[in-house]
Amino acid sequence: MIPAICLLGFLGSILLLNFADKVNPANRYLAYHFFLNSLFGIAHWASVISDSETLRAIFTIHYFPVYLLNTPFLYFYVRAVLTNKVQIRGWDYIHFLPFFIVLMNVLPYGIQSWAYKLNFAHQLHLDSKAIYLVYFPLISFPVYFVSRSIFSLIYIFSAYQIVLKAIKLGLLAKNIVLKRWLITCLALGGIFNFSLLVFSFYSLWQNHFLLLMNEHGMGRTVATVVMTVQIVTIYFFPRILYGLQFSSGTSISDVIKLNEEIATIAKTPELSNERLKQVDKLIQTYVNEQKFLVPGYSMSDLVKDLSTPEHVLTYYFNNYKGITFLKWKNQLRIEEAIKLLNAGEANTHTLESVGKACGYKSRSNFIQAFKTQTGESPSAYLKKLS
Repeated sequence: MIPAICLLGFLGSILLLNFADKVNPANRYLAYHFFLNSLFGIAHWASVISDSETLRAIFTIHYFPVYLLNTPFLYFYVRAVLTNKVQIRGWDYIHFLPFFIVLMNVLPYGIQSWAYKLNFAHQLHLDSKAIYLVYFPLISFPVYFVSRSIFSLIYIFSAYQIVLKAIKLGLLAKNIVLKRWLITCLALGGIFNFSLLVFSFYSLWQNHFLLLMNEHGMGRTVATVVMTVQIVTIYFFPRILYGLQFSSGTSISDVIKLNEEIATIAKTPELSNERLKQVDKLIQTYVNEQKFLVPGYSMSDLVKDLSTPEHVLTYYFNNYKGITFLKWKNQLRIEEAIKLLNAGEANTHTLESVGKACGYKSRSNFIQAFKTQTGESPSAYLKKLS
């Protein structure tokens, strides 16, 4: 059963990359997350459940460092969807440090001969305590096994904080599907890693501080069920899987067709550049109308005003401009707010009224957007003017 479920996960990651990467760059991180999740399922099945010593020799221990990439990619996905940080750059690479540490930790085993690994797989199948015969120079097996779940929970919690902040700012008010998906995805990830942590401590307590891989215990059953739900959940969110927002009357086949059109454009640079330049000229003229200052202004408004398909505009912002639609809108609004503040508008009106004039429904949303754009609050900006 587990291999079949994992194949669904691999298929999901392929669909995310094939249909969504050109539309929503953030989905590439989600694809990596699903791929690694499914790979973990295969590794778990091969190492603990399968009777094949060959599969045990291939997956046991070799997968240890790869597991530590799973939740960082989930965190990068949430961050890219809800903030302006779409690319991995600079200090972001420090998130891969645990992977390299554990990679060095399993290197002595990795360079052993195939005959040695087959013999180890045979011993492990007879007695799970054989894992303690392997030399780990940096981190012991129990420390690694427990810390990887803690490590994952920290990333899930950090991603959840981003979601909460987005909800408070009203960024997900018009995107209920994305909101439900993010909460569901992070909740399942949290349950999965928390269950692994609980059963790890239970094994340590039951076996005199020895962490054993139980082939028949309740821990394996719970982990398998949660992992299965994690992998198949994406198929209940087709809008996320195919990377586009569409109305309830739109069929999945229409969404796939739109993505195929984007893929065709992406493969033809001349056509792509020509089309994007046309869109760029349209938007430069359109900006002068300042419709982005209307409260509740969204991508659907831009689609309607420019008579341009949403997938073309999404591709334009993400791949041509290198920013999200949300960031583009906020940049224009804050630029207008700065003009009003420089003109002395705050002397006769409150900051709340300035924010409302720029399209923000509340004072807090305006202040947060102003800080994000300029690095300081409107009040601090005003003090510099006086």
